[in-house]
Amino acid sequence: MKKLTIAAIAMAFAGSAFAAQDSAEIHFAGEVQTNICTASLLGGGTTVQLDPTDVKTVSSATTDSVMKKDFAVSLDCTAQGSKDAISGASYATVTGYLAPGNGTSINSSTPALDNTDVTAAGAQGVGFQVQNKDASNAVQTFTDVDQVAKVINTTTPMVFSYNVGYLKTGAAAVSGGLVAADAMFIAQYQ
Repeated sequence: MKKLTIAAIAMAFAGSAFAAQDSAEIHFAGEVQTNICTASLLGGGTTVQLDPTDVKTVSSATTDSVMKKDFAVSLDCTAQGSKDAISGASYATVTGYLAPGNGTSINSSTPALDNTDVTAAGAQGVGFQVQNKDASNAVQTFTDVDQVAKVINTTTPMVFSYNVGYLKTGAAAVSGGLVAADAMFIAQYQ
């Protein structure tokens, strides 16, 4: 059977050598930047740990999250020394926003991150709602629509302030269990 498979593949390639061909040029372009700023969770680490709560409290949270916890992202451009040193261009502002992290989706019923803990220990019907404190507590949609602009500061780190809380994510009943999600901070220089 292996011989027939190999022979069939060889024949397919041989047959294509006689077929007419079209071609198109494809150009790839990109940029590897130097001297960009460093984003990190203010206070260190990579996790914002919310306090535990109960099913009843989360079940009533259909538009505004509960058990909110403040967190901030620091964007440090101090190593560059001047705006002109950032990526070799003279940028005046930077915008920042949160997007879903790898493996995390945005809930289809509410602007919340879905629970990624799908194990038997994972809670059902609950996710994380994030609000941007720099934009009057605007609920985040996790798209570039949420961008907040700041003037680039190369003498002290810039701080983007948020809070996160539990939110009921749809018609299904909330069940107890673990809740987890990932987001990433994206900075764009202008």
